[in-house]
Amino acid sequence: MQPQHVAGFIAEIQKALASNWSDEQLKALSDRTIPEEVSGQHSWLLRGDLSTMWGRWFIESLVDLAPFQLDSRLNIAHVHARVLAYFNQVSPHAPKDEREKYARTLTDFAWQLVQARRDRTRLAITAAMRDELWAQAQPIPRCYLCGFEFGAAARNKFLGESGDLPVVPSLVDFTRPRARAAHICIEVDHVTPVAQGGKTEVQNLRLACGWCNSVKNRYTNIYDAIPWASGIVTLPDLGAVTQPQPLWVLRTVATRRRCEASQGCLARIEDAELFAAPRNAKGALTPVNVAVYCQEHDPWAVARWIGPQRLASALVK
Repeated sequence: MQPQHVAGFIAEIQKALASNWSDEQLKALSDRTIPEEVSGQHSWLLRGDLSTMWGRWFIESLVDLAPFQLDSRLNIAHVHARVLAYFNQVSPHAPKDEREKYARTLTDFAWQLVQARRDRTRLAITAAMRDELWAQAQPIPRCYLCGFEFGAAARNKFLGESGDLPVVPSLVDFTRPRARAAHICIEVDHVTPVAQGGKTEVQNLRLACGWCNSVKNRYTNIYDAIPWASGIVTLPDLGAVTQPQPLWVLRTVATRRRCEASQGCLARIEDAELFAAPRNAKGALTPVNVAVYCQEHDPWAVARWIGPQRLASALVK
């Protein structure tokens, strides 16, 4: 770590926050390179998600997709015409064939977004689909997003063999509070959300715990969550701790998919439940400081568990 670079970057952030509605300080901040230490061990996730978000924003700044979503008479040629018009305007001296080539690349992406918006049909999950997904998840069916192992009651309800809900555990993880019976039930998740054109086909379906499924919702990007924490929880062993945004925890665990214990560990999401804990024990569980651990190496293996009612009363907004 080079402290001077980090300190200089944070000083620029402080100036920008002090005059957050002034372009001068924000422009100065945008010119600085973000030190690698600031983005943490999962910088690839933060940068990758940021890039996809910027890419979508840019495409939709060239072509408003709303008319294409609503009017099926509009096709990919209409999209291409608008994108090409943009290149003709900003790069009139570039060779015509190059402008058309680059326009086609952007058009293909824009049309993919259009088709996803048009095809937002959520079909019913059939009994046959449930049976097939359950069979594919053997020998130990788990949530594909966090590795949570499904219990017998959840299995019976999912397969329609019983209407009884699973019993909520007496203790829940405050970073992933499965505090209701629905949170530990088995649900079918669309890997590519229906809102983005995902099909209700077995290839696009996975088993997920109710908590992960509700948090994931239609989101695919860590920045889809509001950029501040959920609140403050006071825990017996940790004292006052920031409760992280659920999507921060879910996105990090579901993409890393393995225990990150420094001593080495073979636990993967396919065979173990994984948990989020801070890399720096004194810091809050932000996307920069989230590390992923199995139960054996979890530094919060005991401290994270709290009764559901106590969690609700301990939360300070």
